[in-house]
Amino acid sequence: MTPPADLTLLPLAPAISLLVTGAVALLSGVFGGDTRTSGVISLLGLVVASAFAGVNLAGAGAEPSFAFGLQWVTDAPAAGLAVAVLIGTLLAILIGWDALAPAAMDRPEYYPLLLFAATGAMVMIHAGDFVVLVLGLEILSLSVYALSAWRPHDRASEEAGMKYFLLGAFASAILVYGIALVYGATGAFGYARVASALAEGGGALALLGGALVLAGLGFKVSFAPFHQWAPDVYTGAPTPVTAFMSVVVKAAAFGALVRVFAGAWPGLMPELDAMLAVLVALTLLVGNLGALLQSGVKRMLAYSAVAHAGYLGLAVLAAGAGVIGVQAVAWYLLAYTLMNAGAFAVLSQVAGNDPRGDRIEAWEGLGRRRPGLAIAMTLFLLSLAGIPPLAGFVGKLLAVQAALQAGWTGMAVLALLTAVVAVVYYMRVVQAMWFGGRGEGTPMRSTPANWAIGLAAAGTVALGLAPDLWYVLIEGARSVVVAGL
Repeated sequence: MTPPADLTLLPLAPAISLLVTGAVALLSGVFGGDTRTSGVISLLGLVVASAFAGVNLAGAGAEPSFAFGLQWVTDAPAAGLAVAVLIGTLLAILIGWDALAPAAMDRPEYYPLLLFAATGAMVMIHAGDFVVLVLGLEILSLSVYALSAWRPHDRASEEAGMKYFLLGAFASAILVYGIALVYGATGAFGYARVASALAEGGGALALLGGALVLAGLGFKVSFAPFHQWAPDVYTGAPTPVTAFMSVVVKAAAFGALVRVFAGAWPGLMPELDAMLAVLVALTLLVGNLGALLQSGVKRMLAYSAVAHAGYLGLAVLAAGAGVIGVQAVAWYLLAYTLMNAGAFAVLSQVAGNDPRGDRIEAWEGLGRRRPGLAIAMTLFLLSLAGIPPLAGFVGKLLAVQAALQAGWTGMAVLALLTAVVAVVYYMRVVQAMWFGGRGEGTPMRSTPANWAIGLAAAGTVALGLAPDLWYVLIEGARSVVVAGL
């Protein structure tokens, strides 16, 4: 039975809005506009895109609708992920608003590149076809490659951009080769058609292609052992760019990964599920143990991002088994967007333009010097650690619950054990802020960054206290499902 096709442009409206706004903002810079003008145009475009995304989310159901020959998929989880991308982009713009000029990074193409990257993320999230997935991935990646090296005459930033470009190019090549093998085995690019072909038998060629697709996407979500780029790139890139990468790129990559596992081969190739399970287990161990060994807060947050990829991977495993996983990924990613972008917003003020502001010594005594920043950072770190009643706790609970329902009991136990390790390295920063010495440096002051911190903190608390409100929307139903957790 052919799924229903939606021939209107409304499902594409958020992505089109970002693309058009990015082009207008870029042209304004070409014809003499400054960075702030480009930023204002970008913010207006985000408002328009958010309005369209809200309409799509309100009208989306649990069953997907399709456009352009099954190549563009819209359902409640995809619409929810689109909202997470827009929120992450907004927070990244606010974080960088006052940070660009002091670091000589205020070039008018900065904000258009953010919007183009967000457009690519939207395409990946809504892709129902491997060709569309690759298109979105390249739109996203090319923009982020440039942004990673945005800090001029800074060796660490240039190294970050080069590493991300080279490793990303290899990962894209592996992904494309895997897609070619899947096409050779099934004769299809669309996820639904691939699943139909695999149901009749795919053989070794499809399995090899699927493994290469998993490796290519594993790089983007920073699964171990494909995570090596993440600590260096996150540390070397400008902090506002790192904030964007850590949430928007992750939302896009996991949106694509869960689509592939739930749509292209849902339970049809158990060998791929086993491969994913191994990657998730390695990611949980490497991410948490690696973060435990770091002395810099920015690098610790980079390994923390790897660890959270492991928790999200649990939900992807469950999605392949046809249980709650898709919704769990969408819920977790919004929570992660808020708490992680909020943590980087505080980091941007504490570190400022001092490359050593990332060290733990810069955080000592922050509770006395800037109690508002210290309270917000404590909130974000507690949420990242999974302490109730904050959003991070519910996100990890949903992921573990999804894994248990799918029969991955050992993986769920490993996630719980590594979550205990995470508390240690997050609390080390909390201890330094509230019980450390006088500290070093003076945190910068930025009203837009404070807005980002306030929005992220409010969202982190609200999602933790009322998780049903978001879950019901991304489930596409009118029933409350999280209350029983």
